[in-house]
Amino acid sequence: MSFCSWLKLFKRKNVNNGDGEAAADDAESVVSRNGDQKAVKSGKRRTFLAVVAAKKSAAKAKVKSSSEQVKGEGDEEDGEEWKPERQLEEDGDEGNPRNKTALKPGHSLMDWIRLGNSGADLAGTGGRVRPVSHAELAEHNKVGDMWMAIRGKVYNVTSYLDFHPGGVDELMRGAGKDATSLFDEVHAWVNYESLLAKCFVGPLRNTTVLNLGSPKGTMPPPAFLKPPTPVTPPADTPKTASAVSIVSSSSEDSAAKTLPVVPRFDWIQKTAEVSFIFYTRALCNPAVIVECVNNLEFNVRFFLEGNVLHRYRFQASNNLQWPCTVRQSLETGKVEIVFNKLLPGLWTNYGTMEYDQKENYELELNEYDVATRIEITHDSCVLLLRPKNNSILQLTPIGHHISVSAPIEGEFVTRSYTPVPANAVPTDCPLTFIPLLVKTYPHGALSRHLTRPVPLATSLQLSQPSGNFALAKLKHHNRIALLAAGSGITPMLALLNYLLERTSNRMESISLLYFNKTEPDIWCREMLDNLCEKDKRLSVKHFLSDVDPPPPSSPSHPEGPPESRPTTASSAASSTVTTTPFVHEQGRISEEITRRLTNVDSPLYASFVCVCGPKPFNELCCQHLEHAGHNMTHLHSFQG
Repeated sequence: MSFCSWLKLFKRKNVNNGDGEAAADDAESVVSRNGDQKAVKSGKRRTFLAVVAAKKSAAKAKVKSSSEQVKGEGDEEDGEEWKPERQLEEDGDEGNPRNKTALKPGHSLMDWIRLGNSGADLAGTGGRVRPVSHAELAEHNKVGDMWMAIRGKVYNVTSYLDFHPGGVDELMRGAGKDATSLFDEVHAWVNYESLLAKCFVGPLRNTTVLNLGSPKGTMPPPAFLKPPTPVTPPADTPKTASAVSIVSSSSEDSAAKTLPVVPRFDWIQKTAEVSFIFYTRALCNPAVIVECVNNLEFNVRFFLEGNVLHRYRFQASNNLQWPCTVRQSLETGKVEIVFNKLLPGLWTNYGTMEYDQKENYELELNEYDVATRIEITHDSCVLLLRPKNNSILQLTPIGHHISVSAPIEGEFVTRSYTPVPANAVPTDCPLTFIPLLVKTYPHGALSRHLTRPVPLATSLQLSQPSGNFALAKLKHHNRIALLAAGSGITPMLALLNYLLERTSNRMESISLLYFNKTEPDIWCREMLDNLCEKDKRLSVKHFLSDVDPPPPSSPSHPEGPPESRPTTASSAASSTVTTTPFVHEQGRISEEITRRLTNVDSPLYASFVCVCGPKPFNELCCQHLEHAGHNMTHLHSFQG
């Protein structure tokens, strides 16, 4: 648009404003009085300045006129106070279309992330998750004390007010109430669970008080509250109106018990890779099997709670590279299957997909061979199992096991084993391999077959994962104890990794009590030592049954001598290196030990306990915990 055209347009816009007309007329006269090129350039400059001055004058006049008309009144559309500065932004040509607010220095998104990682108690609950009623939520509705609920979760957003890009006033619209609808209207795509994870207070609960003894003439209680048979109160009970409090949940907990999990599919891509994403449910902990058919075809199977199998058959639009990578976020329920593209480039679509589901599915078996065998103790081995044709990738849920079968002397022998994380084995584990820790028993036909050095076992039949451990049981507990005996450590290893990495209701204490016969029987000792050094929330205590008690503590070590560390040949040769006795306690599981877990003043106190070992060990643990006063609903026993 030429300068003269823009000038005429501006004159038409300001036809009702005297200052604007005068400025435009003066500008046109400047252009007409100067014939030479230099004068025209100078006139254009003065014209531009005059136009800018006219615009400012017109905007100020409009603001003044509007303020006189609406002085003392609120914004009728959104209930916010009217401000002249905001009106200037809306009327100006360069107003902010997203109505963002200029944040104070030190209040960027990265600053908020740093604050969340600093260890500050942003939720104000001391790290404990607790239910919040609507009445309590409504009390926190001020700038200095503000809570809000989104999709059944209550957050203390007091610290986030100054970090909110939309400003304090915008966020205050949801103060002290359920702000789900407001959130969905403005920015439903924002990952609020990640952004406000450190502000989480607890689930939102609805408490309704129903008067079952309503006076005559009032509406009777609904049918579902009436008892199936008449109930006669005791003779000494006064015949007065009684109140019954019924607690329901508006959080995900109640929905999880009634609504089936149906994965929701999406996909994204980069130039070199493509991701097939499935959204299940928070803490769903599914089993996932990905099977490669060829460079264009692959199948995905989800084994979910309720014994339901979800099957997806994909035909990709371009060639893919195998194996894929499976990334899982247990806290959100997101499963991402990532393939590298054979030829880099952007696709117009991912291809085609077929889906079906099946309840009460039959057992599926896949053939594996032992690819690697490594001795870790005098009677135990690490085994890496490789699928035939290397075409299957299986993800085992935390706390679940697989069945391994092999033909021995003309018949199949089957035992259950729990796969361990890749960081629990002393060698690299390819993505499609399944790592196992197997103990050899003198009369164990399958264990001796699996762990034989030559030839390595082949043609093993492995089932899909199974088990009854529900990860959601641990959601509201941040002090957890794990009791393991011998090979019962295997389900605890993946559980340890998850608990230490959990961000929602961050763990305060994890106590692992590991029972063995002798020190050489201990599995994954190096891994456990490294985890303890890396994270002080984890404590590992060893109990040995077939050794003498450790020497009495010296004054310099009131709680026992420091734990010994393995030495290399070079360090053993050095005269400056000295070894210290291995720290342990002598004995077996007892009520005295379990009372340390139930005593709130003990550093080992735990509100939830997981147990895994031989059947007699599990039974003794449950018996002692019950006698010690532990809430038995907050206990899970893994069955071998």
